[in-house]
Amino acid sequence: MIIKIERYRVYLLLLLIYLVFFLPNNLDISDTILSTEPIAQQRVIVIDPGHGGIDGGTSYLGILEKDINLAVGLKLRDYLERNSNTRVIMTREKDISLDHLNQYSSSRHTRDLRARLDIINQDGVDLFISLHVDHRIGQTWQQGATALYYPRHRQNKIIAEVVQKHLNQLEYQGVRKKQHQIKKRSDLYILKAKENPGILIELGFITNKEDRDLLQQAAYQKLLVEAIYQGIEEYFSSFQFLDEE
Repeated sequence: MIIKIERYRVYLLLLLIYLVFFLPNNLDISDTILSTEPIAQQRVIVIDPGHGGIDGGTSYLGILEKDINLAVGLKLRDYLERNSNTRVIMTREKDISLDHLNQYSSSRHTRDLRARLDIINQDGVDLFISLHVDHRIGQTWQQGATALYYPRHRQNKIIAEVVQKHLNQLEYQGVRKKQHQIKKRSDLYILKAKENPGILIELGFITNKEDRDLLQQAAYQKLLVEAIYQGIEEYFSSFQFLDEE
């Protein structure tokens, strides 16, 4: 087995040697290294705002899941593209369903899900994030965001764990949201993507008044986006940038 070190690693090593041995002693080397932008290949992430069009998803007194999913999805797209070397593919960027994209089934709902999987499974995708809002009739105390996964890919559980960690650290107006553990789900069609890894995130519970109010606020949506972004960054940074032959 021959291990090839990425060229940028050599550059960083040479930079470190230069900083240590050739610059004045009063220079803050740690600050210089930390401010150096990482060199990385462009990532491709699919963001899937669940439901849309005729399918409103779960709802509460006119508040529709599909609208929350799309609002958070568009903010996540913009945040990723602005803060990292990422190309984002959206399954939808407006209030539409995707059932018109194939004739896979007589069921409109199945065609919509199949269209999303076709986008997720395309070549070159590194990760997908599907966004939804949960509901629990009779359990209005349930609140907070939860990452769901299905172990078709080994990475799925890892992605769920790092994203959940950051969601659990989310604090808004001095209040920490309820802590959750990741959940393995075998009944969600979108999680069974064959070609590429990913997770589904329940952003909160529409049946919980606090979650319901917060999920409509742009400031809270931004905090959710930042937490998801931090989880994505931690996931990718955990890779060893080595090629094996």
